[in-house]
This record gives sequence, structure tokens and C-alpha cells, in this order.
Amino acid sequence: MRKKADAKAWLKLSGTLLLILAGVLCCVLSVMQIPELNVWYETWQQQLVHLEEQVKAVGNRGLIVLIVMLLFTLKSVFPLITIPAICVITGAVLPWYFAFVVNLAGIAWLMTIRYLWGKFLGGGNAIKIVRQNEIVRELFESKGTGNPYMLFIFRLIPSFPVNSISRIYGAMQFRYRDYILISLAGFMYKTVSYTTIGRNVYNPLSASFLLPLILLFAISGCLLIGMHYVLLNIEKNKSN
Repeated sequence: MRKKADAKAWLKLSGTLLLILAGVLCCVLSVMQIPELNVWYETWQQQLVHLEEQVKAVGNRGLIVLIVMLLFTLKSVFPLITIPAICVITGAVLPWYFAFVVNLAGIAWLMTIRYLWGKFLGGGNAIKIVRQNEIVRELFESKGTGNPYMLFIFRLIPSFPVNSISRIYGAMQFRYRDYILISLAGFMYKTVSYTTIGRNVYNPLSASFLLPLILLFAISGCLLIGMHYVLLNIEKNKSN
């Protein structure tokens, strides 16, 4: 009971902190509309523009795509490499439309690797935790093969581990076509946001950079708090 209470409290606290961060960034965006600050920022930004020009001068897009796909492959094994970092880097060095396609393909590839890992090698400790905890099992399972609605929600929340969720659904023998389509649909807004952040990383106080961050923090915060109340509701129904 103690662990369940701690998990629910963590969801609520994390969600609240993310909403506060979104509010702080909204304030930063508002403050940057002050003309005097804009003059200061434009002077400082000239150095970033010079850096952007140097990065764009790097040719051989094929090599860049190969490196990005290699990073996504490594991410399937080493969790320390983060998806946001890869997507931001891609957005920083490639045109937005091209970077978005590359990032989406890389994420699909990563999710496929982990899904097949779970399907053929099992879900490991993650699937054991799911099956041992009745409340968690109700969230994940639907007729024993995985809950598609929860998969979509898990993909919406940035803080949920992509590798573990993918492996769990693979181990549950969830249909691959549905799995990848639902996963990419849930991950779509994050892919767009991360790529846009990368594209505007050389202009970090602009609306184009801050708005995707605000969107990510706000949606993530609301979803985590929502998960907190879903768990409370399930627990309440169990006790009745």
C-alpha cells in the first residue's frame, strides 16, 4: 500500500511541477515582448546565428541520417541516450520537414526493435511487475493482449519509458500493426515539438522555441495528474 501511495503521489507531484514549468515559460515568453529586452537579445543572438550557419554548412545528409538512425538503435539498448536529445539534434542540423521524417522513422525503428525484443525474448522485469500488481495489470491488459487506449496515453506522456512500454506490449503479443500505428499517433505531437525545438535551438527565447516546450510541459502535467486520479478511481472501485 505504501508503494502504491508513493506512486500516486509522485504522479501528482510530477504533473504539478510540469504545469508550473509551463507557466514559468509562459511568463518568460511574455517578458521577451519588452522592447528593451528584445534589443539585448538580438545582439546576443547574432553569435548563435553564426553558429547555425556553420552547422548548416556541414554537407552529406546521408551520413547525418545514418548517424541519427544509429543513435536510435543504440537508444534501444542504452537508456541513457534520450529521444528528445536525438530529435533536437536532428532538427538542428537538417531542414525541418526532412528532420521530422527522419525522427519519425527513427522512433518507429526504435519502437519496433523493443517490441520484437519483448515478443521473442519476453518482457523481463517490467512484465513481471505488470502481472504481479492488480491495478497496474488492469491498466495494461485488455483481453490479455494489451490495452490500446493505455498504449496511446503512455505514448503521449514524455516521462514514460519508451523501451519498457514497447517491450511489455511485445511480450503481450499485441498486434504489431496496431501497436506501431497507435504508438506513432501518440508520439506525433512530441516528434513535432522536439524537431521544432531543434530547428529553433539557435533562437532559444523565441516563441517558436518556447511554445513547443510549453505544450510538452502542459500536456505532460495534465496527463500525469489524470493518471493519478485514474489510479485513485481504480483503487476506490476495488475497495467497494
